[in-house]
Amino acid sequence: MNRLFVLLSTLAAFSSAVPAQQEKCKNEQSQVQSNHLLSRQLEDKAPLPDANPSRRIGDISFSQQNIFNTELDDENNWLFRLANDMHVMTEQQVLENILLFQPGDRYSPQQLRESERLLRQQGYLYDARISAQTRCDEFVDVKVETRELWTLLPEISFSRSGGENRSTFGFRDSNFLGWGKRVSLVRTNDEERSGYEFTYDDPNILGSRYRGRLEYADNSDGKRHWLSVTYPFYALSTKHSYGVANGSNRRQEKLYDRGEEISEFSQHTSSSHLFYGVSSSPAPNWTQRTIVGYRYQKDRFDAIDETVLPLAEERTLSYPYLRVSWLQDDYVKVHNIDSITRTEDLNLGWQIDTTLGYSGESLGGDTNRLVLDFRVQRSHYVNQQSLWRWSVDVQGQLREDGFTAENLFFGTQAEYFFNSDDAQSWYVKARIDGAEGLTLDRQLTLGGDSGLRGYPQHYQQGDRRALLSIEKRYYWEYNLWQLFRVGGAAFYDAGQAWFTNSNPANDTHFRHNYGVGLRLAPSRANAGTVIHIDVARAINRPNDVNPVQWLVTVKKSF
Repeated sequence: MNRLFVLLSTLAAFSSAVPAQQEKCKNEQSQVQSNHLLSRQLEDKAPLPDANPSRRIGDISFSQQNIFNTELDDENNWLFRLANDMHVMTEQQVLENILLFQPGDRYSPQQLRESERLLRQQGYLYDARISAQTRCDEFVDVKVETRELWTLLPEISFSRSGGENRSTFGFRDSNFLGWGKRVSLVRTNDEERSGYEFTYDDPNILGSRYRGRLEYADNSDGKRHWLSVTYPFYALSTKHSYGVANGSNRRQEKLYDRGEEISEFSQHTSSSHLFYGVSSSPAPNWTQRTIVGYRYQKDRFDAIDETVLPLAEERTLSYPYLRVSWLQDDYVKVHNIDSITRTEDLNLGWQIDTTLGYSGESLGGDTNRLVLDFRVQRSHYVNQQSLWRWSVDVQGQLREDGFTAENLFFGTQAEYFFNSDDAQSWYVKARIDGAEGLTLDRQLTLGGDSGLRGYPQHYQQGDRRALLSIEKRYYWEYNLWQLFRVGGAAFYDAGQAWFTNSNPANDTHFRHNYGVGLRLAPSRANAGTVIHIDVARAINRPNDVNPVQWLVTVKKSF
């Protein structure tokens, strides 16, 4: 909530100088809509040249647009010009480090397309486009176009509730000095804790493909540190990956019942991880990655003044593992699916990831366990108007003694988009989850922003959960203050969480709500997020639930 307040208060300052007329910014979308408007797919203005073994990459030029395009009347005012002047543009070398090609390399259209996707994944760019044209049929000259975002945001807030004060002060920058580094430093203070947090994330150490991350937090109720150095699978063609990480986190966790905190405890987690992986291409447009690694994780639980319920037993997992994943490269460019107006990369192919490990007492574990992690997901168009997206996931452990489950979570989700036109759609999501062998520190909950928006956070608990959401979505062309793309939604939710062995007298009813919401997709900062402002009314609420719930959340999608 504090981050949302800071974002709105910082960016809203620009609004005083914006003219009343709101027109679509012509340079914000680097692609043109295809003839298949209802699928919301985008086409390049000029297709890339065909592959040819004799063609090489020629000149590479860069066109970097600032935050505001002052050539447009709506963005040509003193405040927007000041913002452009104050903004530190990304160093060209940073963009070059992301590209998968350089002058003299053999020309590959696939590498250009993937490089474009990698650029769009950077938190300091709103959009990116790579175009190319042949020169003498021997060289292919490449042009890289990007549009910058405002990345330096303050973290300043003060609130008073129930006689208690809470304050936050600091900053975060996802493109520190234009070098593509992520830095944040935040100081917090309230009645329960005080302290500071520092994060440094370097996606290209010294211009290389190595990535490093450092986190350190020192709070009155515990400390956290995390250090990792990896050579990731940065592209589909990357042949090797390896890395090492170590961390420790001491924090306070809470347990809930009907939306109320019923117990609190201190949890100390220490972990280490090292891995090595290789990649291959078993078939055209398919990538297989095989990783062998070793993980160690120890969780200890301690009582504090707020502890009411019994504590979970200490757990130690120490295990080698084998991870195999398959990725089908079938990306298309779309818009108005998970964001508003912005170019999105949607993979219509299979994505499968499976991990198997064994934690034994002889390796330092507290008992013998089989460690499982399986995920599969896919998106596909049924027809020009209809898009399906579904996933299945299983994660947890099986204890060797009695072959019993421990914190084994499993679930499946299906999403359906029906695009009635380019700016409206129907959206349906159905999800079913289950858990077996939950330890005393884990819960499966439902309520609030977890899907049942007319009820408080963590309102229902159980080892099974079902949720159905139906939305009518609107992707409007309106550009609020030239800072936010605006959308809206009318929704209905129905859901239930329950224990399979619960007493029938317990509250295990299906709950329903309806409501409306506003969606704000920042177009000048934090462009990978969508601000949700929802008001929901419960239909069959019990007396302990307020009739109207207000929710303000920041999510990754519409």
